[in-house]
Amino acid sequence: MSHHRLSFPGRVASALCILLVACGNETAPPLPEANRAAEEAPTRCTRMEQLPADQHLVTSWRTAPTDALITHPITGLTVRQSVAPHWDGELLRLRLSNRYSQVPLTLENVHIALEQHPGSAAMVPGSTCRLSFGGHSRITIPPGETAASDVIAFPLRAFERVGISFYAPEFTPQITRHLNANEVLYMSIPGDYAADADGSAFTAVPEGYAANFLAIEALEVVAPHTISTLVAVGDSITDGSDSTTGFIDGEGSPMIATDQRYPNHLQRRIRDAGLPLSIANAGIGGSELLSEAWLPQFGRSLLERLDADVLEVTGALQVLLMIGTNDLGNPQAGPSPTVDEMIAGFVQVIQRVQAAGMRIILGTIPPADGAVTDGLPVIGNLPVGIDLMHGTAEAREKRDAINTWIREQTLSDGIVDFAACLEDPQRAGYLAPEYNSGDNLHPNPAGYAAMADCVDLELLRPAAGLL
Repeated sequence: MSHHRLSFPGRVASALCILLVACGNETAPPLPEANRAAEEAPTRCTRMEQLPADQHLVTSWRTAPTDALITHPITGLTVRQSVAPHWDGELLRLRLSNRYSQVPLTLENVHIALEQHPGSAAMVPGSTCRLSFGGHSRITIPPGETAASDVIAFPLRAFERVGISFYAPEFTPQITRHLNANEVLYMSIPGDYAADADGSAFTAVPEGYAANFLAIEALEVVAPHTISTLVAVGDSITDGSDSTTGFIDGEGSPMIATDQRYPNHLQRRIRDAGLPLSIANAGIGGSELLSEAWLPQFGRSLLERLDADVLEVTGALQVLLMIGTNDLGNPQAGPSPTVDEMIAGFVQVIQRVQAAGMRIILGTIPPADGAVTDGLPVIGNLPVGIDLMHGTAEAREKRDAINTWIREQTLSDGIVDFAACLEDPQRAGYLAPEYNSGDNLHPNPAGYAAMADCVDLELLRPAAGLL
């Protein structure tokens, strides 16, 4: 897999020395005189050819691609999806992924705008900018590759949600996605509505059917070199299952687009503490440490996806890893991994991360007793000899042994005891009732907030240059 990267050679004396190239037909209102900073600030939506040498790109928002299996058809339609950035910036670029598709992906008129209301298809009028790729409004990404847009001037603020829209002008039989975005995915009526702030042409795709992130992989912002990226990597508990959305009804779910994943909560704590760290979320529901998940849409093993989803993340200097519950609890055609096999996998990840010059913090595996399931909705009973084992005595025994090793090992650069923070003090092995989403496996929003509170921020200071 290759990555298209922008390089920015040379130092410029001031922003007046930066070459600005118009990137779209949209025009932005002039900045107030009080904010013009002697007219040094570039005009919104302009494309930046050079950046100051004392700045670099960091990841403000990210998701981990899972697969390119069946998704909602997008040929001849406009897709609109919204995200919450984690770090401020005046300049940004968008990264698109075609990692898992077997065919080229062509997109046109990719736009970014401020979301009018959380979870809404409507954008703030006058906030829309068109992104370009090598100066062009159309991009074709070969199979297995990613592409980064040109850097444009677009003021981005942490947790000020933005919408990303694009038109698919050609037959699109496959598109790389992130399964279960915990966000609302919108599709338009036939036609190109990417530049429209009005959301009337869009319809929400039912969450249980196809609420995925399509093609988008990361938003990156230009920031001082003192700012770096922390990659939170893991399974559905990092991804944020049961944290933000509910099935869309006439009134709309009050949990839609409220950004309650544990990395969201941790980012808020980091910002309140003044740490120069932006969190990138590389969690995938169903993800396993050692093996490709039992369903292809749950993605590759962490050992296989570590380079693309962690080590190559823009600006990354630090990793917070919590994974393992699915290795022990997902359906298995044979026996689940042994404790020694799991430990060997963790050691391999630690060594690869540290060899890349990054720090890694390990999190213990949260409680999951009571999460035994004999069959799955829609699919029905699983084949003989295959069970979901999250809450079994065997899974509990292995989980406890792995957590003991995580707490006692000294190979990583620190630990976070998520299991202790989430466990019911009255029932060992179970999620505390106030943190339980109802399935005895995934935390609810309060549980995700508790996970963020469980992180000792002092662990994060060395990578932030704050020894």
